[in-house]
Amino acid sequence: MSVWKKNFPSLTYMDIGPSIKGSEITFKTWAPFAADLEVISDGQRFIASRDEFGIWEAPMPWKDQAVDYMISIDGRAPLPDPASRFQPDGVFGPSRVIPPSPRNDMKFVNIHMPSAMIYELHTGTFSPDGTFTGVGERLRHLADLGVSAIELMPVSQFEGCWNWGYDGVFPYSVHNTYGTPDDLRELVERAHSMKLSVILDVVYNHIGPRGNIFAEFGPFFSGRYMTPWGKALNFDGEWSGYVRAFFIQNAIYWLDVYGLDGLRLDAIHGIVDNSPTHFLSELTQTVKKHFAGTGKRPVIIGESDMNNPRVIQGLEMGGYGLDALWCDDFHHSVHALATGEKQGYYSDYGEPEQVVEAFRHGFVYSGEYSGFLHRNRGYRDRRYRNDQLIVFAQNHDQVGNRPGSQRPTSYAGLDASMAMVATAILSPYIPMLFMGEELGTISPFWFFIDTPDPSFASAVDRGRKDEFSYLNWAQEHIAPSDPRAFMESKIPWGELHSSRGQKIFGEYRKLISIRKSMNLGSGIRPVVRIHGSLVSATYAETPVGDVQCAFNLSEKPTTIPGVNGRILFSRNCTSDAGDLLMDSYGVAVIQK
Repeated sequence: MSVWKKNFPSLTYMDIGPSIKGSEITFKTWAPFAADLEVISDGQRFIASRDEFGIWEAPMPWKDQAVDYMISIDGRAPLPDPASRFQPDGVFGPSRVIPPSPRNDMKFVNIHMPSAMIYELHTGTFSPDGTFTGVGERLRHLADLGVSAIELMPVSQFEGCWNWGYDGVFPYSVHNTYGTPDDLRELVERAHSMKLSVILDVVYNHIGPRGNIFAEFGPFFSGRYMTPWGKALNFDGEWSGYVRAFFIQNAIYWLDVYGLDGLRLDAIHGIVDNSPTHFLSELTQTVKKHFAGTGKRPVIIGESDMNNPRVIQGLEMGGYGLDALWCDDFHHSVHALATGEKQGYYSDYGEPEQVVEAFRHGFVYSGEYSGFLHRNRGYRDRRYRNDQLIVFAQNHDQVGNRPGSQRPTSYAGLDASMAMVATAILSPYIPMLFMGEELGTISPFWFFIDTPDPSFASAVDRGRKDEFSYLNWAQEHIAPSDPRAFMESKIPWGELHSSRGQKIFGEYRKLISIRKSMNLGSGIRPVVRIHGSLVSATYAETPVGDVQCAFNLSEKPTTIPGVNGRILFSRNCTSDAGDLLMDSYGVAVIQK
């Protein structure tokens, strides 16, 4: 065949890392510059052969048992497998091949985005034991709350016992202290039995620093681009074909092998790709093709600070085809108006009209100049649906990346916190809650790591301060490597059983129930008005009629005159001769 007719092989996740077929394990590893490669297991060496694309293959007999192994390149010290499925002894230990579990045609719960209610959680701090099993034991609580999908922060293997997960170093491997691969499968199956979908947060913009052996194998990293967290992955340079396949198939692996219902792609603005077909576009196309005809429709959600509608526009429109985006603008505009905060990126927000824009279009900055970024941000293109934007009053970033890692209940008070979350739940977009907020907890969510290397620990602490140098770090600050940072971030579940906790849980539950009855997210756009800090969003012709949602985003009392209708929900509000008196941070939902 002529050279110009050759194509890079079409790889599946079965062609990346170890796979078991019959009585044989086949190890496949990419190392295009290696002269020889061996798989070492139980004192035996299995010599690999390579193809013209630098993919090495080594067979090994298998007798239905777990197998630990490492890989030696050109006779050098053995390393774990970049595509390891499990690292029982952490990032520096051997990789393990685990006998496949019977999948029993794993069920799925497709996420209906217009009616979705997402709940973000961190496996290590969500339950007392910090495991997948611990998460499973709390699912009934979430189902009772009205949640339809849980979103797990990253669970790929990282160094130590605890970490946010965004510095994972083995993208195919379940983190060992959270449990085994079977434990994750059991969590997903348990969620599905309660009609809950499961979304997993994955990171395709960089690899964590500790235990990162990728460069030893091949050109996984770009020589041209950097991210705030390290070298960018090589999605458009020489040898990028395998790198693209490695991470695209990783997405399919999580969705297919573990039965997950969706993925959230972290910080996609850190994915740099100047190829004719962008990595994100190829990923969404490949995922859809893989599950075509199965009935399963995985949801792909992106996080980006670029306010770029192209990400969620269809391929036919020149977009990347993602299903939804986190919308920081909605949070920032409501938060800045309600709290008066002006530090950091909040300096771009705080105007009442911005909250109106957020309710109407989600994005506040659609090409306007950002004083914080010193450049224009986003561009104006309204060709997206309400159910393609995810909004929130809290998430791991908005809590963890501020001085003291405080929640709004701590620094702004419960009333302000409830007013802000009410705007998200009763918005025309898709709400997301952050673990523990439905208890009204004031416990922090610190940034935390676990490492035995003091110099690395010190570097992370300095890096955090440098990255957020615009914040006032003079407030109480716990170093990320201090075990207290992890322990203090555990959800205090005892608060749920207090009278305060039960009242707040009941209010969250009521707001979610009202949202569902109104069928928000289905495309209904409100008429939005604002007077000072009083925001009114009126939804016409919902399944329960016309409904006015009013939010007083300030400490100053205000009045809505001549209220006619049934009050479905009120907080810090009283009626007086037909007028509705709204106290500080009052919230009211009125059925006309």
